[in-house]
Amino acid sequence: MPFVQANSHRLYYADSHPDGPPTPNSLTFCFIHGLGSSQNYYYPVIPHLTKLHRCITIDTYGSARSPYTDETVTLPGIAEDVIGVMDTLHVQKAVVVGHSMGGIVVTELGARCPERIQGVVAIGPTHPSDTLVTVMNKRSETVLKSGIEPMANTIPFGAVGSRSTPLQKAFIRELILGQDPKGYAALCRAIATAKPADYAAVHAPFLLIVGDEDKSASMEGCQHIFHHISSEQKSLEVLKGVGHWHCIEAADEVGGLIAKFGDVLNVVNA
Repeated sequence: MPFVQANSHRLYYADSHPDGPPTPNSLTFCFIHGLGSSQNYYYPVIPHLTKLHRCITIDTYGSARSPYTDETVTLPGIAEDVIGVMDTLHVQKAVVVGHSMGGIVVTELGARCPERIQGVVAIGPTHPSDTLVTVMNKRSETVLKSGIEPMANTIPFGAVGSRSTPLQKAFIRELILGQDPKGYAALCRAIATAKPADYAAVHAPFLLIVGDEDKSASMEGCQHIFHHISSEQKSLEVLKGVGHWHCIEAADEVGGLIAKFGDVLNVVNA
């Protein structure tokens, strides 16, 4: 299995074009998943991109196949790991795509590393709040006491929208069951202690995708992020009947929106 060393972490990853982007005008997209997920979350979406662009998907430290080694996890630390992956794979600039927890990470990257970021796509980003702190601390306690099954038995049914299918719920359940409980708990604590990124420092082109039935990343929180982003080129897209697992619940719509965003970036960079 392909692993890459980023800082002190051994991360599992996949690269659609390991020899480099397919054309001189191609973009490189780096995908960062959310809590209880893996790079496989993006596999229904990336076929919309890989004909023209390079796509790198990462299991973040402590998630899925990237082993947890008892280190404290922070969201800025995950952002540093993404830059570490880019460095190791010789990617100078990338469009970063993040879901949920990963949505916080990509805004952090846009604010802290503007010279490395060509664009930011945030999918259902979870804006830090007192409610989120309470939820994440409770989840951390639950999985350390009872394992990952309580999350797998509830999240696939409570965090999706009205359009979701039994097959989609099964996929989400499988993603959650693939987590190390200790790694999952550490990531819960990372989210609980996270501070909002400096949204005003994000100037790269910005795409925000939200589900109108998302209970985990509230519309209010997403609108707060959107209105505070400084990008001159930014757009907010709302998916009807979709909850928090956008790339599974509405893969073709999300893939199409990201592909369109890539087309716009190519025009801007031409």
